[in-house]
Amino acid sequence: MLFNSILYLIFFIFVYFIYWSLSGKARKLFLVCASLLFYAMWGLNSEGWFGIRWTLHFIFINTLNYYMIRAMFRWPDRKKIILISLIIFDLINLGFFKYFYFFLDLLKISGLTVPEMLSTLNIFLPLAISFYTFILVAYAVDVYRGIITEQVEPLRFGVFVLFFPHLIAGPIMRHSDFMHQINQPAMDKEKMYRGGWLIISGLIKKTLLADPMGLIIAPVFREPQAYDGISILLAGMGFSLQVYSDFSGYTDMARGSALLLGYEIPENFIAPFFSKSSRELWQRWHITLATWLRDYIYIPLGGSRTSEGRIYFNLIVTFTLGGLWHGADYTYIAWGGMWGILLAAERFYEKKINLRLLPENRYGNTVRIAMMFLLFSIGAIMFRSQKVEYPQHSYSSGSIMVTMLKGIVTHTPSALADLYEDQGGDRESAEIVFGKSIFSQKKIGKYDTIFFMFLGLIFFHYVQFRPERFQRFRKYDPYLITGVSMILGGYLVPIFATGSHQFIYFVF
Repeated sequence: MLFNSILYLIFFIFVYFIYWSLSGKARKLFLVCASLLFYAMWGLNSEGWFGIRWTLHFIFINTLNYYMIRAMFRWPDRKKIILISLIIFDLINLGFFKYFYFFLDLLKISGLTVPEMLSTLNIFLPLAISFYTFILVAYAVDVYRGIITEQVEPLRFGVFVLFFPHLIAGPIMRHSDFMHQINQPAMDKEKMYRGGWLIISGLIKKTLLADPMGLIIAPVFREPQAYDGISILLAGMGFSLQVYSDFSGYTDMARGSALLLGYEIPENFIAPFFSKSSRELWQRWHITLATWLRDYIYIPLGGSRTSEGRIYFNLIVTFTLGGLWHGADYTYIAWGGMWGILLAAERFYEKKINLRLLPENRYGNTVRIAMMFLLFSIGAIMFRSQKVEYPQHSYSSGSIMVTMLKGIVTHTPSALADLYEDQGGDRESAEIVFGKSIFSQKKIGKYDTIFFMFLGLIFFHYVQFRPERFQRFRKYDPYLITGVSMILGGYLVPIFATGSHQFIYFVF
């Protein structure tokens, strides 16, 4: 069930009115049931009634985790062995469904014989498995560390894990973010208006920025060898806009839905493209994942409390694993490793040799922001590169990534003509026979549309970066929300009637 769909609107209205008509355990039980229905719709739509097995699998994983965590409270002297067993189980569950084929390919590359039975297995990726695994692992580790000291009843634990606004693609919530709110959801006029604005902003980001941009850049990622270097770079920048608008739009709608049910859930993005360094970027981008990686991988590895060389190693390992979490592909690993190396290099220059490459002033900060966006866009090319199949041939995701990264530099306007001449051809004769366009490369086009989309991106960043500038308009909330909702609804209803685009992070 997509947030940007008529079905979700009907579902949420139904849930909203019944939810607020109940209280106590009845309200929590209804919320758990509604969340399970929300999750089950994905399997039912994909495979019919056979798809209900993924919901049963989800319930089993959560039930097992709950009782293993309960055992940690009951037998504190065995907490460590219970925790290790639980983490191993959760990671095997994640690894089997998400990385089975990846590890199978590694075995084949290593020259090992793989049984035919394994090669023919058809393994389905359960929805949200990466997100709920991280939530469950964090909860168990916090119990072990003594951060969580209360043993909650099953219903409250169920609401915490299953709460449908964050269930599919985060934010990755912690016990401290949400558990204290479950028994006493609070609603007031300010939350209602804020929730409404968040849902509106999320819909605008998703339908007016992310989805149209995805259609513009898709041809470049399908056929990068045919496009010039500027178009390839613009495709990377366009995907940066797309993934931000898509994911932060999802988060806005998740937070808005939660607010209308009386709950605050964490923000995941705070104007990330206004960042002046890699470190600042990861304090503003996918915040709940970045803090999870810090608290449950980086710090246990030693964090910043060890030697300088080990700190660099910890950063690279942490972000490489973060890349692997995104997907079972070398491109994700390369993307995560790139950010780990950038963070280590940044620390080396600023901490070790005390060197700042640009002055701390408006000019220097503007250049830093532009450089960070350029680096993010290069990383976005790595992240977005996927396998492309044609009737007679296919290109691996790694091949697409290398072609695009090289193409930024090598796909110059004269590249094809130079290659033709290097092979012994006569450029002038070819142009006379076939026309001068024979050596032209494709261009991404739609530059005016891309320009206005980036203006929209800057606007949403500015709203987050300087929220106080817009507070003065909040007194007009009833009129503004009504007017904007009517205009947006009139625009979106025809789009939703023909089908909604899935969110990018649903595949993770």
